[in-house]
Amino acid sequence: MEAAIITTFLTSTVIATLISSYVAKISNDKNMSLKYITEERSVWRKVMRETTSKICSGKYDGDDLKELATMVMVSLNPLVEKGNKLDLYIIKLLKEIEKGDPDKQILDEFRDCVSVLLKHDWERSKNETKTLLFRDPESYIKKRTLGKFYEETEKDNSQIESR
Repeated sequence: MEAAIITTFLTSTVIATLISSYVAKISNDKNMSLKYITEERSVWRKVMRETTSKICSGKYDGDDLKELATMVMVSLNPLVEKGNKLDLYIIKLLKEIEKGDPDKQILDEFRDCVSVLLKHDWERSKNETKTLLFRDPESYIKKRTLGKFYEETEKDNSQIESR
């Protein structure tokens, strides 16, 4: 009788230890991935700010403009798909700027669009660090940060209304 109790206890302990180890590993992997992604996105935002600042200030040599514009373009999503209006619009503005001697209105629009993009990415990063229970729906963040570049769908409406 005592042997059966000891065996049951040891078996339960081993199973609990295995489950606990598995959960700890998943949690650790998630935290490491989140840390890496968050750090990379921080670097991306810094490069975007610095490059945009150089383009808008005009503090570059003639050939450097193409290099700066290319740095920004390759950092954006070039795919024509729903929800990608802002990246595509920034690329369009950069192509105008690359033609040379951009008009102040185009530079201002470019700066404003990159600011919106950076704000959106910052809000997404902050949201991803929250626990699942306290995260905002992605559509809520998009609606709040992207303004006229946000494309709302039926699914987005239902997620936002459920808040």
